[in-house]
Amino acid sequence: MDIFEEKNMTKVCVVSGGSGGLGLSLASKLLKGGMNVIILGRNSGKLLQAAKWLQTGVEHSRLTHIVCNIGKEEDIRMLGDFIKSQNMTVEYLFNNAGKGVFAKADASTAAMIDDTFEANLKGMILLTSEILRITPENNELTIVNIMSTSALFGRAEETIYCAAKWGARGYTEALRTELKGTKRNIIAVYPGGMKTDFWKAPGQKRDISGFMDPVEVAEKIVNAVLVSDKMLVTDITINRKK
Repeated sequence: MDIFEEKNMTKVCVVSGGSGGLGLSLASKLLKGGMNVIILGRNSGKLLQAAKWLQTGVEHSRLTHIVCNIGKEEDIRMLGDFIKSQNMTVEYLFNNAGKGVFAKADASTAAMIDDTFEANLKGMILLTSEILRITPENNELTIVNIMSTSALFGRAEETIYCAAKWGARGYTEALRTELKGTKRNIIAVYPGGMKTDFWKAPGQKRDISGFMDPVEVAEKIVNAVLVSDKMLVTDITINRKK
């Protein structure tokens, strides 16, 4: 691909887990800021509903919604092929998709482990790998790995979830080391509890009435990520006031 082609590619932001919660709020903030956005999700009905809501009042940005299970390599390859076929280049990747699991340590099963790791770690790795593969080396790419404060602290009855998020944190740090000196920027985000469907997972008993609004969290993240070229935020921890 020559330099002329790269300059004429359409820049897009990819948001995984974009059909609800923080991902939906991120996509909304980006679209209102004039960015072109691709939202990804596994549930076609929820994704279509999200796309219709996001499109309301947006005139100058392009929104694309794609059914994609980021834990499935064939879905990821199809996504990469679509982005290339549309002459797009990813400027920002928001690895936001995730899934909670709440259970005592002695209740762990292989199915629970596989499901949680696919949603929180495997999918992040596969999606990041594909976006890196298809993005021209001369194009700036910022990868925003949205994890959880559970990647920083161990929590009772979240052993599997914490393990997946700590793995995501290790992957993020290694990725940052590998890509140092290139046009790939890595930002780690560790948000605390938010009022989202995440807490509808079986076994969850917490009162989330005092948790953060995902709209406000999305605003914090986007404002920090889309800063001047002279500055780069590398790690963001967002917690509610006590």
